[in-house]
Amino acid sequence: MDEFSNTDDDVFLVRTRRMIDRGALLSRYSRTATLDIRELYRKEFENDERRGTEFYKKVFIEYGDESVSELVTAQLAIQNVSNVVSKRIEEVRVGLSFLEKSSRYVRYDRKVDGNYLFARPEKIGISGQVADEYTEVCNLLFSTYAELYEPMLETIRKKYPIEDMDFLSPELKKNIPYGSLTEKDKTIAKKSYDSSVRARSLDDLRFLLPASTLTNIGISGNGRSYIELIRKLRHSGDIESEALAGKIYNELLKEFPGLIENSMSTRSEEIANYESEIARLTAIDLHGKIPEELVHLAFSDDRKMALDRVITLLLYQNGGSLQSLAERVKSMDSAKKSGLISRIAQLRTNRKMKPPRAFESVNFLFEVNTNYGAFRDLQRHRFLSIIRNPLSVNYGYDVPEIIGTVEEYRGKFRFVMDRAKEVYEMIRQKYGPNIAQYAVPYAFRYPITVGSNLREITYFIELRSTPQAHYDLRKISIDMYRLVKAAHPELSQIIRFADTNQYELGRIKAEERKERKLLDMGKA
Repeated sequence: MDEFSNTDDDVFLVRTRRMIDRGALLSRYSRTATLDIRELYRKEFENDERRGTEFYKKVFIEYGDESVSELVTAQLAIQNVSNVVSKRIEEVRVGLSFLEKSSRYVRYDRKVDGNYLFARPEKIGISGQVADEYTEVCNLLFSTYAELYEPMLETIRKKYPIEDMDFLSPELKKNIPYGSLTEKDKTIAKKSYDSSVRARSLDDLRFLLPASTLTNIGISGNGRSYIELIRKLRHSGDIESEALAGKIYNELLKEFPGLIENSMSTRSEEIANYESEIARLTAIDLHGKIPEELVHLAFSDDRKMALDRVITLLLYQNGGSLQSLAERVKSMDSAKKSGLISRIAQLRTNRKMKPPRAFESVNFLFEVNTNYGAFRDLQRHRFLSIIRNPLSVNYGYDVPEIIGTVEEYRGKFRFVMDRAKEVYEMIRQKYGPNIAQYAVPYAFRYPITVGSNLREITYFIELRSTPQAHYDLRKISIDMYRLVKAAHPELSQIIRFADTNQYELGRIKAEERKERKLLDMGKA
């Protein structure tokens, strides 16, 4: 049968044409005595197009069992959505996986049908003079981006000349100066260098992009999480989100009939009202000072208790009661405890080897005073629990390094930031802070809280401190590493691959490795 990858093994793929039938069929495992669902398919589904849909309606009406909606999945493409709404979409952290158009590797200086890629006034629900001012400032931000692109490349080449850099010589098996390379290796080095210069330029220029910048997102996820996404967008308070919710609903209705209707249910309305009431009760009109430091450790577990807890849980995996093991660990010498963590850390020979799950028992809460551009990268780490405000201009803005070192660039940059601030205030006064977000450039500071555990923080620090990471993310991860080490000197030994070195063009080694792989594949 084409509906299944095989007919005689206990492991097989379900390939029914309709996704709703796949979910309904798999969910029958919980309430049927039939030993083989392939047999069940032949009896109940094969000749009944409505069987899957009817099953889901019955489950939700009779049992209210939402877990079965996780058994149906879909791959959804969303194009030409603003960054305001794309960040709202990506807050549904569980059950959906996202891949978004990058502002680090894709240029935004080109027009489509005569327009730069930002949400038009009618898309976000503004009109009149405010709409004109909004359009003007967005065009100004994009045109400044376009104007500075080529000069930025030249500035970076002068600041970091290729002749001053070392590259790999495969023959000598070490890095040597560019001028000493063979012609073949010089070609690879030049391609790597040009790609790195371009990436470094875009890293600075993205500070100019407004939150209205249009992006594309690919989403893969399950029905339950799509229901949550639709509910969230429907009640977000802006017309772009509401319109998008309707489009997603209509597309998924074709794939998940009998299921996706739950995003429009009475329960959905009740949840939205509950969240709105919390927002009303906690609303304040206050913009206090934020910490001067980039990363502030607001909370962490007690050092001694956390160390004992981790070691107790490490031992627990091998048997014994939690209470007896805790007493045993409590009586251990502190040097012995630290030594055990050190030996476990030494077993990690690369960052792909995750720390044991016991390290999830140690918690941290950071306040991160970064810019909106860096927040977009931070949010991609779905196991970081981020709480944020609406984007605003209340906390000033960051000036990127290269732009900040050239007086002409710096002057243009400050002019457009100040103009964006004026337009933000105009929109806020007439349409409120939610809509005013669209006019705020990525450069503006965006204080957020980041909660996580030591296991996930280890992953984040080691990944985002790599040379090819955006420099803002590198600064955040290195500061987190410093703070974790100070708070938990014993447990922080598990973080073995934090890279705190400084790099001129961070992406260049990664680009060099890529070019050599392409050459080996015959594609260079």
